[in-house]
Amino acid sequence: MKKNYGFILFLGVFLLMCLWPLVGMAIAGPSAAAANEKSAPLPALTKGGAFNASFLNDTSDYFADHFASRQELITVNAVLEAALFGESAEENVILGKDGWLYYKSTLEDYQGQNLLSDREIWAAAHCLALVQEYAREQNADFLFTVAPNKNTLYPESMPDRYLRSDVSGNAERLYDALRSEGVRYVDLEAAFCAEDRVLYQRLDSHWNNLGAALAHDTILDALGMNAARFYAPDHFTAAEDHDADLYQMLFPAGTEKDVQFYPDWSWQFSYDRPIRSAEDQKINTCCSGQNGRLLMFRDSFGNTLYPFMAESFGAACFSRAMPYDLSLLGTEDADTLVIEIVERNIARLAQNAPQYLPAPVREIPLPDVREPSLRFTCSFSPAENGTVRCSGNLRCAPDTNSPVFLVCDGTVYEASPAGSGEYPFTAYLPEQPASLQIMFLQNGKLIISQEILN
Repeated sequence: MKKNYGFILFLGVFLLMCLWPLVGMAIAGPSAAAANEKSAPLPALTKGGAFNASFLNDTSDYFADHFASRQELITVNAVLEAALFGESAEENVILGKDGWLYYKSTLEDYQGQNLLSDREIWAAAHCLALVQEYAREQNADFLFTVAPNKNTLYPESMPDRYLRSDVSGNAERLYDALRSEGVRYVDLEAAFCAEDRVLYQRLDSHWNNLGAALAHDTILDALGMNAARFYAPDHFTAAEDHDADLYQMLFPAGTEKDVQFYPDWSWQFSYDRPIRSAEDQKINTCCSGQNGRLLMFRDSFGNTLYPFMAESFGAACFSRAMPYDLSLLGTEDADTLVIEIVERNIARLAQNAPQYLPAPVREIPLPDVREPSLRFTCSFSPAENGTVRCSGNLRCAPDTNSPVFLVCDGTVYEASPAGSGEYPFTAYLPEQPASLQIMFLQNGKLIISQEILN
């Protein structure tokens, strides 16, 4: 009987392709994570000294994230979807025009959907007002700024099917609230829009080094500081060598690089301790010949911004802590506090109360009548700085711009109107009170709860 070698070869290749994801792991090793991807850890047979009941599920998750040639197969699929259908195969990446990529999490801002409530906007602004008040008590200057979303500045390459909203977004509404609260801020969107040059990266979600230089100069101008200005495009050299985050998410095995701009001078600052990468949670620098001590809370936009800021301060601490750890203001002996957050994450300001921010004492006459229907939940826990953290939620709606006051053993403290829940509050108190009442404005009237005894 004559053998059909062609069929046997085809069958062999087919079986090899089917088995390769598993066999390849033993030969070439498991596939590594790409870009911001978080892969499942190696499954453990036991947990806490007992059999891991989720072992099979953990094994399945591990294989799904690490099978051989995973990144290559994902990239091939993404290339085909982009070429054939003009669609992104990665749910977190928007495939724009002319090869531009956008972060999907900015789409709601772009389309004016699921915007923060008026109360949340006010709460974000008021929390910053409390931080500014505390900073000034510590003899530190304060400034807040927002890094604009990429499609806020460069909407022309967004897909036509996504219509840009003409309603005021979270950033614009926050700026209005900051002005009402007297919070010092600088509008980076206005500074970037005044430039004809594109200052964000085509394949990345962030600004390039030129954009970081402009952000630095705008911040220093707003602070009124006498320091060098770095935004000078003629003193930067372009190189196509940047590993772009959005491109890596969409095409994990791709080889295309984005253009980055590098200054033609050498940095003068040094690190207090070696860093692993610009993503480190805390980076400390020093620069001889410069004055002042900076504490800067930043996000990933600070990866390129912090070197410029480090160059302008004698000592600087760059923290990615969220919630913002206000104890660093003292431990770092900072005389300038800057907070930078990207537009798409403004909601976090209302969701994360500043950490270790002492609740300020307020001199407010207490209402004569207690409201028996006023209900709230709260809990106490010791904080690392020796204070007691009180956090909770109101059970009825306060006025949009009403602070939340805690009456603790007769002393009135103001809480940060932030946390989890619909009407949250958080306060760091000197000690746990024996009695507690809560007070806020409702329909313009100050109301107070019944007393709760601990």
